Amino acid sequence: MRLLTALLGLALTACGGNDDESGDADSEGTCMLRADVSGAVSIQFTGKNDAVCLTQHSFDAGLQATFSGLDAQGTLELIIDDVQEGQLGDDLVTQVNVTSASTERWQSMLCRASISAHDLVEVEASEIGELRHYQVAGAVTCPEPLTSLPAGDEPVTLDKLSFRAQFTWRD
Repeated sequence: MRLLTALLGLALTACGGNDDESGDADSEGTCMLRADVSGAVSIQFTGKNDAVCLTQHSFDAGLQATFSGLDAQGTLELIIDDVQEGQLGDDLVTQVNVTSASTERWQSMLCRASISAHDLVEVEASEIGELRHYQVAGAVTCPEPLTSLPAGDEPVTLDKLSFRAQFTWRD
């Protein structure tokens, strides 16, 4: 079901929005990622139009977004399984996956998200049912470095992660 959901729901949107120096998740625009990845690989997402956002439709519960750097540095994926439609909250268990341009991978399932906005922006009637589009913003912290997959390579650390993306809910 998750694969089908991901395939149905991929939408490509330019990240960033404006030239706000803070890179804050409260800036304008529908998609934004600000994050510093360092260690075995260095990837910086500034929140200033340097990434595209691949967003999954959320049909029952959970949010999943993959942000891909426009400069081919790599991708960062967020998976927050226990979020319900419209829900705000802190300390939400979050999986973070980082993939370098050379397809090296790192992962942590110990990260925590704070969802500060989950606002309905449009309701749409479609052939597959009612689609409710939401603008979601938040921040993620990881208390430990992300470990390499397969294990054994140098880890990466994640700092200053804030995001904004659109998600679509459907019953």
